Amino acid sequence: MTGKLRHFFKTLTGRLLKSAIMWSVAALAVGGLTLSFVFRAYVLSDVDQRLSMLLDSMVGVSEISPEGVLRFSRPLSDQRFMTPESGQYWQISEKGQEPFRSRSLWDFELKPDMNRNIFSLRYDEVAGPDGQTLRVAERDIILPDSDRIFHFQVATDMAVVKAAIARFNWLLVSALALILFTVTMSLVLQVSYGLRPLRHLGRSLAQIRAGKERRIEGDWPQDLQPLAQEINALMEQNEQLVDRARTHVGNLAHALKTPLSVIQNEVEKADDERAVRIKTQSRHIREHIDHHLKRARIAGGGSGPGLLIKDRLEKLIKAVSVSTREKAIQYNLNCPDTCCFDGEKEDFDEVLGNLIDNAGKWAAHRVNISAKTLSDDVRRPFIEIRVEDDGPGVPDDEIDTLFERGRRLDERIPGTGLGLAIVRDIVEMYGGDVRLEASPLGGLAAILKLPTK
Repeated sequence: MTGKLRHFFKTLTGRLLKSAIMWSVAALAVGGLTLSFVFRAYVLSDVDQRLSMLLDSMVGVSEISPEGVLRFSRPLSDQRFMTPESGQYWQISEKGQEPFRSRSLWDFELKPDMNRNIFSLRYDEVAGPDGQTLRVAERDIILPDSDRIFHFQVATDMAVVKAAIARFNWLLVSALALILFTVTMSLVLQVSYGLRPLRHLGRSLAQIRAGKERRIEGDWPQDLQPLAQEINALMEQNEQLVDRARTHVGNLAHALKTPLSVIQNEVEKADDERAVRIKTQSRHIREHIDHHLKRARIAGGGSGPGLLIKDRLEKLIKAVSVSTREKAIQYNLNCPDTCCFDGEKEDFDEVLGNLIDNAGKWAAHRVNISAKTLSDDVRRPFIEIRVEDDGPGVPDDEIDTLFERGRRLDERIPGTGLGLAIVRDIVEMYGGDVRLEASPLGGLAAILKLPTK
């Protein structure tokens, strides 16, 4: 699953979604933190304002009796100051004296800093009774007709406030998560809809490569219309260049064959050293001409729905077995009925005909041909075809040289030495691969990798 996600995020769709979702998460996170901070500041401001009003009320009803004792001229209106541990508290302290406290504090006492004077209103959070956290508003006051300094404090329990902030944050996170989900779904739909023409363009190119279409057709968005037109123009130009090149190669080869045949006929009966050299070089020239004529005929394109190869292999085996009838070679074929080649029949016959023919020439008793579909390439499906014989084999240091044009390890075996060079050219034209290695049968194994549907 991780591998699939990693592959998805490397696609254009995945990259667009990833960047858009990352920016959305960042924007919502910043917005959520800002809203949470603003709400907390608003709630604390409201708490501080109420504490300030209560402290002003305390100062307003405070007086010093004739006996010099601080007292209230009338009780405070909030009855919670009378209920023990109710969450609303007040205390008036004087240095060296017992503090004057609300009944709600019961046996708990606030600990103000009496070593310095605080004549401006200050807010703080301190520990309260029963494990409560208190928000405290405090300041020093000098009452009229007195030079004594009293430290006034009024406090409220922050549990309710913190619960309100936590509830707001939970609702905020839930709302932002819902918004993120909605935005993500919208982005998925938007990116999917926006990239649909590109996917359609990719399918059109695949149809052209498969031989089902010749041009990109359809009504394209204005942004992609020039691209579609340029691709069509490029394919048309490429077809013209290929046709022109094939024509020129064919014309040149045929033009050279006539004077070359005359030269060969002139020196055919001569046996002096000079004539032998001319015959040898003439043969090399003809081999080069044949090689490039075959290369010019390579189609290298798709074959529509695909070429089922089992029937083609059976026909090739039947044709090759005629030439090796006197050796009684046994040809074994193992190929699924559904195995197909994404290419032209002529190219397939050229490749496998050469390989099976070579295997039949060198085999002692048996040739094995097998085919299977490869599933380890996610970009394009391939088939693997193995042609093995039980012949003498080839030394490891000479295997790679067999692909050289005109290379033959044994001149007693008929042939031109062009077969494997042509095989390699055709396979590479299709984006495939061909290699030779020692066969478990004792001879040589040719392993082909060709595109399939």
